Amino acid sequence: MNRPADFTQPPQPQGAPAPLDASALILALQAHRQQRRDTEGYWNAYCALVRPLCRATAAVLVKRDGEQWRMLGLDAASANESDHWAARHWTTVIEQRGDRRLEKGFAFTPMKDDAGRLRILAVVQVRGIGDALLLVDFPEGERAQLNELLMRAMLVADFPAEDVLARAAAAAAATPEPGAASTALAAYAPGRSARGQAHPAGDATVAMLDLAAQVMAEKRFGAATLVLVNGLAAQFGASQVALGWRIDGAMQTVAISHVDKFERNTENVHLLDEVFMEALGQQGPVWYGAAETAADPQLASHGRLARTLDFQRLFALPLVDAHGTADAAGARAVLLFGFGQPDAGAPHTEDLLLSTGFLLPWLQQLQQHDRWWGARLRDWTTVRLGRWFGPAHPWRRAGAVAASLMLLFAVFGSLTYRIEASAQLTTDSTRLVSAQFDGRVDAVQASAGDIVRAGDRLASLDTRELRQQQLDLGAERQRLEAETDKARAAGNLAELRIAEARGMQAEARLTRINQYLAQAQAVAPFDGVVVAGERKDLLNAPVKKGDNLFRIARIDGLYVEILVPERDVRYIKPNARGELRLISRPDQLIPFTLSTVIPMAQVKGQEGNHFVVKGKLDRAPEGWWRPGMSGIAVVDAGKQNVTWIFTHRLVDTLRMKLWWLE
Repeated sequence: MNRPADFTQPPQPQGAPAPLDASALILALQAHRQQRRDTEGYWNAYCALVRPLCRATAAVLVKRDGEQWRMLGLDAASANESDHWAARHWTTVIEQRGDRRLEKGFAFTPMKDDAGRLRILAVVQVRGIGDALLLVDFPEGERAQLNELLMRAMLVADFPAEDVLARAAAAAAATPEPGAASTALAAYAPGRSARGQAHPAGDATVAMLDLAAQVMAEKRFGAATLVLVNGLAAQFGASQVALGWRIDGAMQTVAISHVDKFERNTENVHLLDEVFMEALGQQGPVWYGAAETAADPQLASHGRLARTLDFQRLFALPLVDAHGTADAAGARAVLLFGFGQPDAGAPHTEDLLLSTGFLLPWLQQLQQHDRWWGARLRDWTTVRLGRWFGPAHPWRRAGAVAASLMLLFAVFGSLTYRIEASAQLTTDSTRLVSAQFDGRVDAVQASAGDIVRAGDRLASLDTRELRQQQLDLGAERQRLEAETDKARAAGNLAELRIAEARGMQAEARLTRINQYLAQAQAVAPFDGVVVAGERKDLLNAPVKKGDNLFRIARIDGLYVEILVPERDVRYIKPNARGELRLISRPDQLIPFTLSTVIPMAQVKGQEGNHFVVKGKLDRAPEGWWRPGMSGIAVVDAGKQNVTWIFTHRLVDTLRMKLWWLE
């Protein structure tokens, strides 16, 4: 990441001092952070170091005083600060931002300067000095590296509180007594490496910047923490680095260097959890040496871990929150370094706090995002409830308020009481289509469920025998006509009358056969749907005169028939409204109005007596409706008290069981 080209400075005006290289710039920043902030020119010098670090043309530090903002420090590449664009327009950016929070710690917007050139003005949250903002003016040419440059600005925008600096200085100067637990850094010396070798502080900070960039490149919490502990182990020469994270009030091991996956139920992991909790009970970092503090009861878990994993020295660093609190008990996470060498020195605490203080909110955001959605919903709800009911036991208070409201609603509130019963679509407009003569079904054109129109052919009877009879009767009629003519010609009156009578008899039989032939086709009497009659049962089946072939029902005459249980029929009111939900289409509600109550109970198996109630549909039938479709009907029975709705059946049951007490 931090190649020499990354620190290329913007063009300097003639006569300006030579720009600092990377190592000198980092050393200058570290030295500057150790100075008192009330010294004259402190914040201008800070901006003068931030600007080249971020390859910017200007850096402006502003702070809110009451309702107004004032400038604390300024550094610009221009020789004349009063003419610089960012120095004259930072108030506009602050006004546009208003009081909106910087959710990610920064925000930026493209703007055009007075010459019409595109500039990128970034706003970075500064922590540790009150409500302050760092405005960095990036030239348009740095757009490709904007994320990396913003990360640099955020890394140097975290200032520890004044009391934290004082405590850290006291801890660094303290020397632990032999055989006692050290809550300071006993073997710590600024500017020394993890192996006790001196190194340039600037190189260590550059390495920490590299590590922070690698961690922020990961999109998942587990991968980011693994990169962090692996990088810290390599940076400080530790045998093992582990990270503990506060989850639901307890410390849990979330990452171990050089271990991609580990079982949470193992003894070593449980021991690490105990060490993290033990470190939170101390004031500040914990430096444990196996030879010096082996018998310290306050660090018993440290001692067991050192013996189990053969560590000579342990260093535990609670990671404080982003506001710089020095209370280790309120830390969000703990870093644990294990060293196998007895002469190993403590890691450089300032470098660690510089990087982890910036990474901690980032990791916390990843950890929140990677959790199960139910846990995220619970925490979101807890925060909202805490705003309404106070931070102490918000769920209990919310539950008590909800229970009170429900009790009041149950006692004084009312709801529409709705009776639920089984129902089906029915129609009284039906017609039976039967066989008109004895015979056999020759063809079937319809089956149950088919929609038919008036005159549509439903089935045909076999007419071959009738056709033969028709031919025979036609021949006989011709013969009798011939005999009639012969008798008339012979003047034989008796034979004439006999021949005429036989001809009339043959004509009558022929007429009947013609009628049978005309009725051999069963047709639909009106538009409707076939509700009875199966093709597979009728085809080639012998039938007698009057046998039912089909039942046709009108669709436009449908109504709903409801079977109301006997216990609820007393609540049924005339013209009550209701809704029907059919099993075939449970997503649709069909409104209806009660029209008739048949005042005679019907026995329905083991369900007891039911009364038939008819309802008129409030809308025109749809094409998919069929007679006989069943479902659930809900009938409105008026407003009733909420408590009565949920208890009246229990009360009725007790009255039936304990009637003798009344």
